[in-house]
Amino acid sequence: MTKTAGLRGLGLLLLTSAACVGTAPPHAPPEAATSRDAATPPPPAVAPSPDGARALDVTREGGVPLVEVPPRWPAPGSRLMVPEVRFPAGFGKRRIYLDAGHGAEGNTGTRSVTCEDEEVFTLRAAEDLAQRLEATGHFTVRLSRKAGARVPYAQRLAEAERWGADVLVSLHSDSRGLAHTWSPAPGQECFRQDETPGFSVLWSEDATPPLQTRRALLARALARSMTRAGFLGYDGMDYTGLYAVDTAQAGVFVSREPTHRQIFVLRKPRIPSVIIETHHALDFEESARWREARTLETFAAAVAQGLVESFTVPKE
Repeated sequence: MTKTAGLRGLGLLLLTSAACVGTAPPHAPPEAATSRDAATPPPPAVAPSPDGARALDVTREGGVPLVEVPPRWPAPGSRLMVPEVRFPAGFGKRRIYLDAGHGAEGNTGTRSVTCEDEEVFTLRAAEDLAQRLEATGHFTVRLSRKAGARVPYAQRLAEAERWGADVLVSLHSDSRGLAHTWSPAPGQECFRQDETPGFSVLWSEDATPPLQTRRALLARALARSMTRAGFLGYDGMDYTGLYAVDTAQAGVFVSREPTHRQIFVLRKPRIPSVIIETHHALDFEESARWREARTLETFAAAVAQGLVESFTVPKE
């Protein structure tokens, strides 16, 4: 998405604009030490676990045995569980139009904490996901663009409908909150904000009731599957005024007319469509995790299972 840190929940391609442009706040200086620092109690003792994670020591009072507290996504060592994808009898083969977000003329998306353009990440993630979905034998996938191509969004939607896609899934990475500048490498400067990790899935209510239902079902199934796999759903603290919380499923947010964002790939398709904001691109640890093969493998299996459930679970 074309988002600039410093604006809250900067999201996506709007119907009326190819890019959302904002300004970032000045570099946030380190907080000065205060007298409270001296009064801060020492952290609890820790003990290593067999897999290298650290565990809270609750023996300090009462002699209770050590209890491991596993690290939470996206901390190093936090575990993802690759779900088993189960296809019911008669599922057949479904057509998935997979949009690698951005990549239109003048629309490279946001820049990550390592100064990578969003369009580069989304194409890499979409190509990997497409291969894994195709490998199941139950999905035929068409990508919205190839490396170096500048494809308008209207052209993508027209192609998806001509091809007869069952659903449209658009991949993006998010940028949220108030970020500060930093240098990940000599000669580079971009934004960083490590406080709001997590994925989100977006859908629009701007549709007929039957299409609304199918969009909601798809978004909720994908978010539910990603959560089960160990991904953290974003709480939406920076989405106020942009999207509404979908109370049926954590990690899902709704664009409602006329007050919320009018996002082209959400409101225009006549087939179910969602955006998956895979992660917070300005979070250093989370961005690093999305370069791991295990993350991509888990994501693909979670998406596959979410798609299966959206096609087979009774409408909500």
